Amino acid sequence: MGRDQERSMPMSGSKRKGVPYPPLHPLIVYEALAKQVIEDYGVKEGFCLDIGSGVGMLGIELARRTRLDVVLVDIRKDVLLGGLRNAEYFGVRHRVSAVQADVHSLPFRPDAAELIVSRGSIPFWRDRVKAFREIHRVLAGSGVAFIGGGLSRNLPEEVRMELGERIRRWFSSPEGRKYDPPERWKAEEWLRKAGIMRFRIILEDPGRWIEFRKR
Repeated sequence: MGRDQERSMPMSGSKRKGVPYPPLHPLIVYEALAKQVIEDYGVKEGFCLDIGSGVGMLGIELARRTRLDVVLVDIRKDVLLGGLRNAEYFGVRHRVSAVQADVHSLPFRPDAAELIVSRGSIPFWRDRVKAFREIHRVLAGSGVAFIGGGLSRNLPEEVRMELGERIRRWFSSPEGRKYDPPERWKAEEWLRKAGIMRFRIILEDPGRWIEFRKR
């Protein structure tokens, strides 16, 4: 947990002048994904967790577009500090906080979060069943979780094609072969073992997204 799955993959265009801690990918990746989450689920206020947030751009983009109070959750203190700097830069520091924690043992009460998101952290979870069980525990009864890896349908096609090809090449590299790409995830098995029965698996090219609720 705590890193985008393509952390070691060099990507062009990932910086915007002035952003204190630029994310791995171009900012449009996180902007498009945040827009998709809001369009699909309509969660615009309450408590939101960005699991394995890295420098926080998905959570920050959600905070910019809604009234959500966002908590960046990552096992690495250095990236969380970077995420808070980024939140300040984008003017949402008053609604973005950070908690250093492991997805396998989340320090939140049951039914705490209306929205839980995570992009790119699944390959780093040592026990996927336990991690999903923890996420389900802290998800509010009326909430939704959107967990996975890949790109948003809202990206321009040329951007999707370029980034998709780079992601596929990275997973074929010596470093990338250490991790399981989304098409090899046993998502349905993990979810059922975690006691999660209401879910949907969304196939993307590249990537997979897992949507689930409590009711």
